[in-house]
Amino acid sequence: MNLSNTMKLLSKSILIVFLLAPVFSKAQTVQNLNAKQSLKMADYLFNMGSYFNAISYYEKVYEKQSNNAYAVNQIAQAQMLLRDYKEAEKWFKVLQDLNVDTYPDAGFYYALCLKYNAKYSEAKAAFNKFEKTYKGLNASAMKKKAKMQAEGCDLAIKFIANPDTVKVEHLGANVNAPYTEFGPVPYGNDLLLYSSLKSDTIIILDDKKRNQSFAQFYSVPKLTDSTFGESSIYTDMPVNDKDSHNGNGAFSADKKRFYFTRCKLDETSMKMHCDIYMTEVKSNGKWSNPIKLPAEVNSDSTQTHPAIGNSKEGEVLYFSSNRAQGTGGMDIWYSIKKGDAWTPAMNLGKKINTLGDDITPYYDSKNYMLYFSSNGWAGMGGYDVFKSKGVLKKWESAKNMGYPINSSVDDMYYTLSDKKYIGYVVSNRPGTISVKSETCCDDIWEIRYPRVIYYAVRGYVFDAKTKQKLPDAKVIMVSNDTVKWGKDQLSKRDTMYFWDTQPLMTYKLAADKEGYFSNDASFNVVRKYDDNDTMRVDIYLTPIPPKEPIVIENIFYDFNGAGLRPESFKGLDSLYNLLVANPTIQIEIRSHTDGKGTDKYNDPLSQKRAESVVNYLLNKGISKERLVAKGMGKRELLVKETTDDGKDCEPCRQLNRRTDFKIIGVIPGKDVIYKQGDSGFDPDAVDTIEEEKQLEKEEDK
Repeated sequence: MNLSNTMKLLSKSILIVFLLAPVFSKAQTVQNLNAKQSLKMADYLFNMGSYFNAISYYEKVYEKQSNNAYAVNQIAQAQMLLRDYKEAEKWFKVLQDLNVDTYPDAGFYYALCLKYNAKYSEAKAAFNKFEKTYKGLNASAMKKKAKMQAEGCDLAIKFIANPDTVKVEHLGANVNAPYTEFGPVPYGNDLLLYSSLKSDTIIILDDKKRNQSFAQFYSVPKLTDSTFGESSIYTDMPVNDKDSHNGNGAFSADKKRFYFTRCKLDETSMKMHCDIYMTEVKSNGKWSNPIKLPAEVNSDSTQTHPAIGNSKEGEVLYFSSNRAQGTGGMDIWYSIKKGDAWTPAMNLGKKINTLGDDITPYYDSKNYMLYFSSNGWAGMGGYDVFKSKGVLKKWESAKNMGYPINSSVDDMYYTLSDKKYIGYVVSNRPGTISVKSETCCDDIWEIRYPRVIYYAVRGYVFDAKTKQKLPDAKVIMVSNDTVKWGKDQLSKRDTMYFWDTQPLMTYKLAADKEGYFSNDASFNVVRKYDDNDTMRVDIYLTPIPPKEPIVIENIFYDFNGAGLRPESFKGLDSLYNLLVANPTIQIEIRSHTDGKGTDKYNDPLSQKRAESVVNYLLNKGISKERLVAKGMGKRELLVKETTDDGKDCEPCRQLNRRTDFKIIGVIPGKDVIYKQGDSGFDPDAVDTIEEEKQLEKEEDK
């Protein structure tokens, strides 16, 4: 059997059949037939999908004809389809040692089984040998596959030597049963929905009247973070159809819509066809009868594994499909919900999709992160879990999630609960509840990350006078006066900022907007709770007066001189701090005298006094180009210096003897404090995350 046909069978068994699990038939007593008769019976059973029984007859042929490469290949392929990789390894080794020209790809499958059995060093050597010696059909493509698989062996060795700090544990018999469980969907913090093909007996494939087992939705209550109660068929939503396979659920962000897949076997083509359905909450609080999504989503091909995300254009449905115009087998596509309509499905592109199968997407809208499984990228096993940051058609390069999330076999359906330190993955790794081999069947496993208590700060920038939110303001968060955090500009739409913080640290938020004085706010993060907490800190910006002078209080000079007296430094330091906080503004320092004396005396004196203020600021590090000294003499008296009866008014003269400043311009390119920002994924192309939208609504009430 060539690679193409075998991969089709693998796809049919593992993916397209939707359940991602093999089917066994009831054990029979092998009849006492000759080799020719046994082979005929074996082929019949194999073509019916009864691989378990077919193996018995092929082995009977092998007992009588040990050089029958066809029988050996069929045994090996059947064991592969049953996902019994230890047996498959043994038989592909026999086939490879027979060294017949009919099966030049036997070495590839032998190496693949070694890999699935976590014998990575041996597998790499076998792949390298195959790459150098293979001379069969599609040599270039086969050698590329072997090279990628060898790279996966290197990755696996590296990942196992440096495992992630995460625990992956089997959920146990309250959730898992023989055959397969898949599609875990956390529903709040107290319930887990999933689908299962539960059966107490071996499923009989070739007796259609008795083969009435279909995957259905189940629910299981969470008693604690790590324990579950008894599972039961799920009835709160009308999602189970007794004549179809039902599964792969996904909630909308507001939990008002539930998307899922229904699949049926076409008995003519013997292919499984899947479509995506949706049920939603009606005004009376009950769930509607499911409707099949329109042709923009569902096609003549199979579509499954719905996942929901958000974008500025609306609710996004990500899903897997093998429709035309894809990159390989199963690709991940998306369609956007606009009212009751859907946009035509679009492919996510080659940063996600491969020549292999890319399936089981899950989208974390808060972090713009897509998780999916693929057998087309270099990985540890069959399907590995990958992640990529992005939205719609804009994605970073896919990154393997490493060990122990991934194993030497198939790992799919990665999803996170509302408590982001708990997630789930479906895997057939050793430890599953098995009806045959240790890797035959898919079970749900819990992922538990080291629990981290998150502290965050959020807030808005306001106009200090009108108390209105300011769009387009710039904000950074600074810790220890040196480290800058987060995005450098607020969303033009909602002006909210939101950053994670660390306990027992002091931070400063600095905000700036054209036409306003900059301002900042400091805060301390103190560990007070055992759960996540968010602090509210708003920043208020004062509008810059248009060309109006601003008096600097308590500036004193030597009598009849220009020297600054020490008691003036406090007032000048406040001006210095303003200039530091607003690094773009250029100011004019203006010194005024009272009305006594002549212009010939007052003008030079006031000029020297203004220059003494400029010199003070220069010595503190303010650049010369930002400062202009101007002596005003007695030309802009604030008040009269005599009373109504003509007497001299010394307090009035004191008001006229003043120093003030005007903002006379902005120096381009000096806004250096705001050049630090998040150099990673830029979410400007997407809408604000749902959590921030909700926070804004709360603040607007």
